Amino acid sequence: METDVYHKLRKHLDQMPVPFPATRSGIEIELLKCLFTEDEAIIACETSAFPETPEKIHSRVKDKFSLEEVREKLKSMAEKGAILERLSDRKSKKLYHKIPLAVGMFEFQVNHLSKRFSELFNAYQEEAFFNELISMKTQQMRTIPVNVAIEHQFVVGNYDDIRKIVDGSPGPFALMNCVCRQSQDLLEDPCHLTQHRETCITMEKSARHMIRRGVAREITRKELFRFLTEFKKIGLVLQPENTQHPSFICCCCGCCCAILKQAARYDKPARFIHSNFRTVVNARHCDGCEKCMERCQMAAIIKADGHVEILEERCIGCGVCIPVCKPHAMKLVKKEKELVPPADDHELYKRMLVERFGLSRTVGMAAKSLVGMKV
Repeated sequence: METDVYHKLRKHLDQMPVPFPATRSGIEIELLKCLFTEDEAIIACETSAFPETPEKIHSRVKDKFSLEEVREKLKSMAEKGAILERLSDRKSKKLYHKIPLAVGMFEFQVNHLSKRFSELFNAYQEEAFFNELISMKTQQMRTIPVNVAIEHQFVVGNYDDIRKIVDGSPGPFALMNCVCRQSQDLLEDPCHLTQHRETCITMEKSARHMIRRGVAREITRKELFRFLTEFKKIGLVLQPENTQHPSFICCCCGCCCAILKQAARYDKPARFIHSNFRTVVNARHCDGCEKCMERCQMAAIIKADGHVEILEERCIGCGVCIPVCKPHAMKLVKKEKELVPPADDHELYKRMLVERFGLSRTVGMAAKSLVGMKV
């Protein structure tokens, strides 16, 4: 009976824009058991993708639990980062809804991550989760250049310019620990690039939520730019939410980041990492010092005839190689086909839903939510 409940929960979570695939090993069930008790799993199966009151969720499990029990268990799950708690528009009621494994449950383990969860999550990525993610046309995250000069003839959209992204946001801004680096610390394989752990940036509604949870600290716009300058020196890759107005920016490395670490194992990571740029080398100015090779997180730079060359299908256009390079030896150029990100997170997840389930089923899900049904 217990295993059946967790299988049901996995299927329920797999109906979201971000997949939650089954495995032969059943490791995803063990992962869910880290976050949900059996009773919590029963209730979580009755949560929707859209925020609902405890009373609404209770109406689906009233034969098993009292309203007070549902309230307590929803609160417990939210505190563990297994579901999300929101305040209603009038801030008079608490609302709850299910969330994906990533970006979601995993990130909400920040500051209270267990070694067991880290081991299971890493194993699940390798067995099924990452392959399912990269099979999708639209990704949750993308790569944008660090704050380096781009040739003036290339028009850069605001969504590809880190300074314009930050300047265009009303704030607030917050900085929090990186859950990926915390996970690697627990696995006794700490980050090879930096001692910094506060490398995850959240903005606006995400910042407010994380500050309220007590896992992020508010910083000013000026402080944020100072941190970004430091992260550029270190060689961290900027990966914001894949929208024109992202609510978070991850500052990543290939040794810890769940996305980059897995992507680097493929022959052609540039095919599924969303980016509008690639690096090119001017061999006349390159002296082959190899500093750029040390910085590249994708092993996209090789030595050839006294200078370096770029493996185009491995280059993700992050630009971290350029700050250590001689003037004019390397530059970022725009790819022929520009990828314009969705306007906001609603558009992002709508696209992902349509890609996973088709337009008619997505419309059906929206219709169900409008009449108060579980999605």
